[in-house]
Amino acid sequence: MVKRIIYMLCLTALLSGCAYSVYSNAYPHLKKIRVTPFENKSSDYTIGDFVLNRLTTEFRDDGRLKLVTQAPDCTLEGSILSFTEKIYSYDSANQVQDYQLNLTVAVVFTDLISNQAIYENKNLTVSELYAVGTESSARFKTKEEAQIELIRTLFKTVIQNSLEAW
Repeated sequence: MVKRIIYMLCLTALLSGCAYSVYSNAYPHLKKIRVTPFENKSSDYTIGDFVLNRLTTEFRDDGRLKLVTQAPDCTLEGSILSFTEKIYSYDSANQVQDYQLNLTVAVVFTDLISNQAIYENKNLTVSELYAVGTESSARFKTKEEAQIELIRTLFKTVIQNSLEAW
């Protein structure tokens, strides 16, 4: 009986010590964010809405900051400076095998409580490849998949340089 009680206490202590989060927040006072539509200076008129929609999805899925439109603690603002798609590689028959997408943005992550920019980059470029050829080794097979990954990389870069700053 005593062994059983000791065993249960050890198991309870072990399980209660397993609550661990992989997310960190260097600014615990930041709880709510407003993501403003990015000014689109590129020639692709659809990329602005795509960036806004994907960024809000990334913030929602991440869960560290609640998306709001009024009374935010912080904001993410930016401009899309360019969005390009260019041929990256050819196969042995001289057919296009891969395309590369490049997104260049200017972003500012601002703490509205202390009224300071936590992260600012006036020329942040993210790139991703997608395949059109059968022999390609690119991770993504469609342009849309590559675009989604571009925004995910943008999100991770902003978060790592703002909330996860050590």
